[in-house]
Amino acid sequence: MKLYHLVSLGCPKNLVDSEIFAGIIESTGYSHTEDPTEAEVIIINTCGFILPAKQEAIDTILEAAILKTQGKCQKLIVSGCLVKRYFADLQRDIPEIDELVDLKDFEAFSNIFSADETLKRKQLTPSHFAYLRIADGCNNHCSYCSIPAIRGDLESVLLEELVKQAKNMADAGVKELIVTAQDTTQYGMDIYGENRLIVLLSELEKIEGLQWIRLLYLHPAHISNELIDHICQSKKICHYFEIPLQHINDQMLETMNRKVTKARIIEIIKRIRRKDPLATIRTTFIVGHPGETEEMYNELLEFVEEQKFERLGVFIYSEEEDTPSAAIEQKVDEETAEMRQDQLMGRQMEISKEIMYRWLGQTMNIIVDAENEDEDFDYIGRSEYDCPEIDGVVHINGKVVPGEIRPMKIIASWEYDLVAKIIDEG
Repeated sequence: MKLYHLVSLGCPKNLVDSEIFAGIIESTGYSHTEDPTEAEVIIINTCGFILPAKQEAIDTILEAAILKTQGKCQKLIVSGCLVKRYFADLQRDIPEIDELVDLKDFEAFSNIFSADETLKRKQLTPSHFAYLRIADGCNNHCSYCSIPAIRGDLESVLLEELVKQAKNMADAGVKELIVTAQDTTQYGMDIYGENRLIVLLSELEKIEGLQWIRLLYLHPAHISNELIDHICQSKKICHYFEIPLQHINDQMLETMNRKVTKARIIEIIKRIRRKDPLATIRTTFIVGHPGETEEMYNELLEFVEEQKFERLGVFIYSEEEDTPSAAIEQKVDEETAEMRQDQLMGRQMEISKEIMYRWLGQTMNIIVDAENEDEDFDYIGRSEYDCPEIDGVVHINGKVVPGEIRPMKIIASWEYDLVAKIIDEG
């Protein structure tokens, strides 16, 4: 039996590319193995967004290169964002790599295995949830971000094609559809000349079998009141708003080229809270961006304490070559940036603990993901307010089936996670 091992690094958008790679190679008779030492072919789909992601990708490639030199791997294939950015460097510095496949060059990948050019896709997530990538690339050009240089400008997928993909997923047993793009709120602008996200969501909501639709990457500059209202009124769309704000000080927002003001951000939050007080807002912030003063940071800290976001992540600024932010001379030293990150996340842990406690004794619909590795619990799952591999989890006691969504009673709460029991067990 011919075996391959695939490593998919980075974001869900990259995972979609990996699923296509997997579908292509399996169409030629290969089977997947979780053990890289068993594989004849190792495929690494890299992320190249920020320094830690690039380092992880390099380390993963070097580990595979060792297997190659030991004769346990016959072919090492590397693709993804790192290849797009550093093709020549990888070719020169890591000769163990047999094939460098440029970003999304599925034809070149097919040619390696003499596969036909028809794109296939093998779902790499558990059978009950899957990602629907509605667009690739980005037109926002945030000053710190290298994504437009890697992925290019916004390129939306035709609405009819997306509905077809979603129906196929539902027919295969997908209950939770996770809609993703670099900026989902810009969907359709390039091919229709107008935003078609609400139209797309309306079509997805009609699909039988889909019970949850989750939206990721809502850019605050393009969130409309109509979109907020549509989500909050929907019975299928999770009332989960992932809005990467990155900062709140107006001067810093302008420096970052975020195309939104503090006042508008507050309007968005207020409208969500008013339309559905139970809705979850997940956001991210960047600390240590060039030019961030102590006053700007304190404004951010105060904002976080005031708004009490249900989910929040804080990243230290990572300098990316050839971006406008890299040219700013007023750098923030690493120690200061780390202190700001620690302080913000410490405060957020307290806020999260308060918010999670509110669910104690309440009934929530929970999707069951898998058996629990923690021997104190039977299964692990998520509420509609938790995205897989990003947010917290719900530990479940009781007999359930992975993939099902059912009401459960919350019997304990921690800083980020909950504990639930099956209601009909008394």
